[in-house]
Amino acid sequence: MAILQIGAGSVGWVIAHKAAQNNDVLGDITIASRTVRKCEAIIASIKGRNNMKDPSFKLEALEVNADDIEALVALIHGVQPDLVLNAGPPWISEAIMEACYQTKVSYLDTSVAVDLCSEHQQVPEAYDSQWIFRSKFEEVGITGILSSGFDPGVVSVFAAYAVKHLFDEIDTIDVMDVNAGNHGKMFATNFDPETNLLEIQGDSFYWEGEQWKQVACHTRMMEFDFPEVGIHKVYSMAHDEVRSMKEFIPAKRIEFWMGFDDCYLNHFNFMKDIGLLSQKPITLQDGTVVKPLKVLKALLPEPTSLASCYTGKTCIGTWIQGIKEGKARSVFIYNISDHEVAYKDVEHQAVAYTAGIPAITSALLYFKGNWKAAGLFNMEQFDPDPFLELMPSIGLNWVVKELEPKTLLINILK
Repeated sequence: MAILQIGAGSVGWVIAHKAAQNNDVLGDITIASRTVRKCEAIIASIKGRNNMKDPSFKLEALEVNADDIEALVALIHGVQPDLVLNAGPPWISEAIMEACYQTKVSYLDTSVAVDLCSEHQQVPEAYDSQWIFRSKFEEVGITGILSSGFDPGVVSVFAAYAVKHLFDEIDTIDVMDVNAGNHGKMFATNFDPETNLLEIQGDSFYWEGEQWKQVACHTRMMEFDFPEVGIHKVYSMAHDEVRSMKEFIPAKRIEFWMGFDDCYLNHFNFMKDIGLLSQKPITLQDGTVVKPLKVLKALLPEPTSLASCYTGKTCIGTWIQGIKEGKARSVFIYNISDHEVAYKDVEHQAVAYTAGIPAITSALLYFKGNWKAAGLFNMEQFDPDPFLELMPSIGLNWVVKELEPKTLLINILK
């Protein structure tokens, strides 16, 4: 058995560690990236943490340009993996999927292949460019598992579990995400700044009344009392799983909410107002052409550098309201992760930890045959039970908490 991981950022760091901890099932591990030194740093960390369950299996680093389909095909032929794990940024996903189709090797990723704020890439169109691979993957008999992170990913599995076990009818699904940790920096992102800052500046789309509704980012807000970490302001945002759950989970409203404190939003809004979050090229006085967002990315702390000083916890979950046996029911299914615990385990922080562990949980279910079928699937389409039974042993627990049914108190901000 063997896996090929493409991508060596924050989430890729955790995926590689967890793959090594489970290499008795996954076999040989190859980590490939445009910057091979990042792969080598991950391997050094894995060995330094003694995270290779079976040291007899191979663990190696290779270089690849993931935008080049021919290079990806050559890499896959050389490595001969049973599964390709895409841990890279959204814009390389389609190239990797095409390479997997051409080489007839199964595929898994952790997020949608678009940035969600560009025209024709917004939530109502999210996944369109990947779902066209459904028939192609089925034709060659390989499995594709999309968006196997936490959100997207586990939160959709929570919703599928609620449909299967907890509700007869679902009215609303609200994905709730807050990072109540502290990394000690004035401003930083927890994973790739370019991906992160694109994600949170687009308009929010949510599904309600059999139609898509659209509002500007950070204008639809409510407060939510999260287990262990307390009350936080959360804002409606564009996010992958709203589209996929709309397709596969029967609910009257589906919306994603993320917590931001006032300091973070002040910095974010200032940078947006002066153009630092733009992808449009500008020409400097000396003729150099740059993209402001790439310049900002170079100035911000490398996400992997935040881990050693991170304290506090994250809380991410799915809040479902509906009907069970004729009575109103409200349930929050969630995970609490501790930044310091994550660092002790894999030398990284909890945001990456929660995104990386689900990918390995899905990979293990693929190798064990639970989640293995010809075609392309989102997480909601699989049986949630084996996933939720396995995930705690990989590092993420989950809790079902009964809440009082209530109507959301939503503030509309200008």
